[in-house]
Amino acid sequence: MIDPRHLTHLLAIHEQGSLSVAGQVLNLSQPALSNSIAVLEQRLGAPVLIRSARGAVVNDLGLALVRRAREIRSVLDAAAQEASLMRRGRMGPLTIGVTPSLVEQFIPDVMETLLTDLPHLAISVIEGLDGPLNAALLAGELDVVVASVGQPGASPDIAEDLLVSDPFLLAVHEDSTLSGRPRLALADTLEELWIVPRPGGSAYAHTQAMFLNAGVDWPKRTFSTNSVALTHQLVARIGAVALVNRITARGWPAPVRTVPVAEAGHRKIGLRRRRTSEDSPSVRAFAQVAAQVFKRQSKAGA
Repeated sequence: MIDPRHLTHLLAIHEQGSLSVAGQVLNLSQPALSNSIAVLEQRLGAPVLIRSARGAVVNDLGLALVRRAREIRSVLDAAAQEASLMRRGRMGPLTIGVTPSLVEQFIPDVMETLLTDLPHLAISVIEGLDGPLNAALLAGELDVVVASVGQPGASPDIAEDLLVSDPFLLAVHEDSTLSGRPRLALADTLEELWIVPRPGGSAYAHTQAMFLNAGVDWPKRTFSTNSVALTHQLVARIGAVALVNRITARGWPAPVRTVPVAEAGHRKIGLRRRRTSEDSPSVRAFAQVAAQVFKRQSKAGA
């Protein structure tokens, strides 16, 4: 078994960039730190550092261990926070990652129910795109992520739970000639100013695939943003169009309307968690409430 202290020492070398500085941070002499790494390499049967006259940097094996060391550090930090909260009669911490399109309409409903049931729960919410959220989840910096699930190339270290399959709709201005139609085709919208997601997230990937699969050219005029509030304002004030989930557009006031699009499909929304981690009571409570809220919102929009 690997001694966690050796991983801590390797992480310090990677983060500080040298053995001497890492030794100062760890309050260890350089010979003691070098000996710790030597013991780790002996246990593994392979080197973890590339040594040269200019110092030492971690190799590929070392980088893999650095990632695990960060997970361990996050777990220990969370344990310390949890103990501190419990001493004060509180619960948590629960750190939730969420993609932009779900922040405004989903998170407030969940928080209202969750904090009614668990008023002493300490919660943090971090908004971001899929890639950074997945990295933070794997590093132990997030407990759970609310986002699209079932995407190609998903990490085998992340478990996904589907909560709802929500249809995509086209948000249009109520005075637009498009708003009176019962159903649209993408080809009907190509002369419009499209609000599209920025690259890097599942929303952009879905939008791009939708046009590609339909054999329709990318819109001639586009404006890129991941802001749901800005998307709503641009549709309402300048008559742009945007692909949105029914849950996202729920409650958007006039003059914005939504119209079904033949090629749009559905977005599968759910929870992502680390496959190797046991859920805490706060994560289990959040998952239960999230499922209830999605079910309620889905019925309300049907």
